Amino acid sequence: MVSKSMYRLLVITWITLFAGCAPPNDSSEIEITAVNGSKTDNNEIQFCSDFTVSVESTQKFFKKAEPISLKQLHDNYDYLPCFSYGTANVGDESCSWEMRAGNTAELQCGNTVQYFACDICLNAE
Repeated sequence: MVSKSMYRLLVITWITLFAGCAPPNDSSEIEITAVNGSKTDNNEIQFCSDFTVSVESTQKFFKKAEPISLKQLHDNYDYLPCFSYGTANVGDESCSWEMRAGNTAELQCGNTVQYFACDICLNAE
């Protein structure tokens, strides 16, 4: 039989571990500060010529987007060669982001990378 103090310790440990698995950033806390440019993988210039974003459209994307895992990004989304990149603030931290055609993005704050996807953005006005 587990003592009351041991049970409490187990519960506190479980809560601490579970909280550590939560995404590091809530997308509503992300403030886009700049769009620094657009690029393409593998010189797909013609394919990507129409892909551009603004600070406003990037901010809207992150407000609607959901955090996803790298496995979900790989298994469920197209990784298209067109992307824009820039900077953002998350709380007091300065971060960088890349948003790809196909409505996926990654946000890097320090050594932490978080992935996002926005299924409803494909149907946006």
